[in-house]
Amino acid sequence: MSRSRRDFLTLTSLGVLSTAAASRIHAQNLSTLPPGAPPAFGAGPSFGPEVSTATFAEAEKLVQFPMTEKERAEAASSWRKTLAAVYERRSGPRKLALEAALAPATTWNPEISGVKIPVQHDKFVRKYFPAREG
Repeated sequence: MSRSRRDFLTLTSLGVLSTAAASRIHAQNLSTLPPGAPPAFGAGPSFGPEVSTATFAEAEKLVQFPMTEKERAEAASSWRKTLAAVYERRSGPRKLALEAALAPATTWNPEISGVKIPVQHDKFVRKYFPAREG
């Protein structure tokens, strides 16, 4: 009825290995993502200006966060793939000048289609109510 520890360890390790193999099969393929879907972190296209280790050395002075030379080199080499797109999101989208006479993309109309709504005019009609005697 009960199994040995050796059987348990064998089955457990096989389960872990099969899970790891299955995760590689289902890894995110950037060419098959639907439009607008965010890519995995660091897997997107390079974006933004090139930065150097000197840029990060100057930034350290501003934020008062010291880095080693190795950390600066790694940050400078991975900046365009990992964080430049996030920086663009934070600074806002690119601006596009629109004409003043351009119609809006959507409008909201509360009327039900096919139902004729009578036109009503706002008029104040004064009525005379005689005082009651009583």
